[in-house]
Amino acid sequence: MCGIFGIYFSDSTRQVQQNLVESATDEMSHRGPDDRGFYISRNIGLGHRRLSIIDLSRGHQPMFNEDKQIVVIYNGEIYNHTEIGKQLVKKGHIFQTNCDTEVILHAYEEWGVESVLNFNGMFAFAIWDAKKQSLWLVRDRLGIKPLYYYWDSHVLLFSSEIKPILKAGFLKAELNEKVLDAYLSLGYVPGPETMFKNVRKLKPGHFLVLKGTQLNEKEYWDFANVAPSDISFDEAKEQLEEFLRDSVKKRLMSDVPLGVFLSGGLDSSAVTSIMSEGAQEPVNSFTIGYDKKFGISEEYYAQIVSEKYGTKHHLYRLEPDSFFSSIKTLVKYSEEPIVEPAAIALYHIAKLARNKVIVLLSGEGSDEIFGGYFLYQFMQRIDWVQKIIPPFIWKICKIFRPLVSEMKYRKYLDWLSLPLNERYQGTSSYLTEPLKEELYTHDFHQLKGDYLRQTFSGYFDKVGHKFNSINKMLYVDVKSWLVDDLLLKADKMTMAASVELRVPFLDHQLVEFAASLPSKFKCKSGEGKYILKSAMNSRLPKEIVYRKKMGFPVPTRAWFGDDLLPLIREHILDSEKLPWLNGDFIQKVLKEHHLQRQDHSKLIMTLLVLSFWQEQYV
Repeated sequence: MCGIFGIYFSDSTRQVQQNLVESATDEMSHRGPDDRGFYISRNIGLGHRRLSIIDLSRGHQPMFNEDKQIVVIYNGEIYNHTEIGKQLVKKGHIFQTNCDTEVILHAYEEWGVESVLNFNGMFAFAIWDAKKQSLWLVRDRLGIKPLYYYWDSHVLLFSSEIKPILKAGFLKAELNEKVLDAYLSLGYVPGPETMFKNVRKLKPGHFLVLKGTQLNEKEYWDFANVAPSDISFDEAKEQLEEFLRDSVKKRLMSDVPLGVFLSGGLDSSAVTSIMSEGAQEPVNSFTIGYDKKFGISEEYYAQIVSEKYGTKHHLYRLEPDSFFSSIKTLVKYSEEPIVEPAAIALYHIAKLARNKVIVLLSGEGSDEIFGGYFLYQFMQRIDWVQKIIPPFIWKICKIFRPLVSEMKYRKYLDWLSLPLNERYQGTSSYLTEPLKEELYTHDFHQLKGDYLRQTFSGYFDKVGHKFNSINKMLYVDVKSWLVDDLLLKADKMTMAASVELRVPFLDHQLVEFAASLPSKFKCKSGEGKYILKSAMNSRLPKEIVYRKKMGFPVPTRAWFGDDLLPLIREHILDSEKLPWLNGDFIQKVLKEHHLQRQDHSKLIMTLLVLSFWQEQYV
C-alpha cells in the first residue's frame, strides 16, 4: 500500500520543480514508510511513497516500461496480477519483477485504458505516456482507495490524500460551503465534492484522461445494469460461499504478516473463519474493548470466534480521555470530516496491530450489499403504509409534530409524507428539512444550496425502475455512505498507522453477484443479510450469526453526557467556528443529552468534528 502524488502543467514549457514534488509527497510518509521515489520531466512530476507488501526488494516506484516512455505510480493491490501477467508473457511481454505494478504497465502497453477492465483489486494509479503526452488517472470500482485532484485548466494536482495538494501551494484550504448542509445532514461529504473548496474526488469506477488542456472523465464500471438472477436460494447460497471463500483467499496474497479485525460480528467472523482454513500458523486477530459498565463491548463475542478458530487474539481498551484527544487525530488523517467514532477505535487498534502485522482484513461492505441495516426494511414498511393510508392523513399528522419531543420520531414523521427517493439519503441520514429549520440559522438555511438533493436524486435516477426499493437503497449506499464514509475511514485510519486494509466483501464480482439477487434473499421477515447468515450457519456459532449488529461501537452516549461534556461545550458553542448554527438549539441539545432525555451523540460528534476540522485546516 502506498501514497501517490502528481503535478501536471498544461503549458509544456513550464518546468516542475523537484523539491515541490518531494515535499508534497512526503506529507503522506505514513502511507509509505519503506521507500520513496520521484519522476520529473518538464511539465510533469510524479511522487511515490511505498509500504512494501509484494516483492519487497524490487517494487520501487515510479516504475517504467523498457524504453522509459511509460511511467506509473500506484497505490493498491491487483489480486489477479499473476494471471494477467501470464497472458501478457504469452503476448511477448518481459517482466523484471513479480510486482503487480509492472503488470499495470504492460497491461497498458497491450490494451491501453481498457486494461483496467482486467484488474480485480483495490487501486488508484497514474500513468504518464510520454509518447502521447497524456496522463491517465484511475480509481478502483468500489472506491476502496482514495484519489483526489485539483484542476484549473493550467495545473492539475492529484494525490492519495488532500494535504499534499495543499502543500503544493497552488490553492489554499477553504471551506466548501456548497457541501456543508450535506455534511451536517449525513456526517460525511458525498463525492465528487469535498469539504475543501476546489478539491474533488475521482468517483469510484471512473478514470480521467488529460492531454494538454482537455480533461475527460469516463465511467468504466457500475452495477446499476446488472441483470436480475432467477437462481434458487440454495444455489445462491452455495455460490455466495464460493465467491466469499475465493475473495478472502485472493486477499491473503502477501509477502508480509497478515491479520484480521475481529469485532465478533457476522462479517468479520466469516472472514476470520475462512482465513483460518489451512493457515500454517494461528491468525492474529484484533478487537476493541470498553469498560463493562457501558454494556456495548464486543470482547465476549470476539473471544468466542477467536477460541473456535484458534487465533492469536489482541485487545485494545479505549478510554474517554483518549477518545476525545484522538478527535484531532481523526481530523488530521481523515482530512475530510467524518462523523465516525469507530474511526478513532480503528486508528488505535491499527496502531496495536502494526506491532504484529502489516496487512489486515475486515468485514466492511457486507451490510451495504446484503442489506444488513434495519433501516432498509423500515423504509420498505413506510412504502407499504403510504399505499394504504391516504396522503391527507399525513398532512393532518404534521399538525401534531411540534408535540413530539424526540428528534428521532420527528424525523420519522417527516419521512411518512415523502417518496423513497426524497426521504432516503443513506443509512447515516440524520437531518430532515424541518429539523434543519431548528438547527440552522435563517441566513444559512436560505443559502445552503441543493448539492445533497442532487447527489441522491442522481443515484435514484440511475437505477430508475430496474431495482425494487431494497436494492435501490443498497445501490445508493454503495455509491455514497460506503465509499465516502466507511471506506474513507478504513483507508485513512489504517494507513495512518502504516497498515494496509483489505475488504473481501467488496470484490467487484461478489458485489455484482449480490446486486443480481432478489431482495428477499437479503432481507426477510425482519432479518437482514438473510442469505449470508444462512451460508454461515454451518461455520459459526448461532450466537454470532444472529446477534445484534454493532461493529466496533463506541460509548459516546455516556461519554458525551458526562466525562466529556465540559470540553464539548468549549468547542461547539463557539459561534465564530460554527456561525451557521442556532446556538440556543445546540444548548438545548447538550442539556437534553446530559439529562439523558435524548441521545444526541450523532449531532454532538458532527459538530465536534466540524469544529476541529475548522481549527486544523481553515
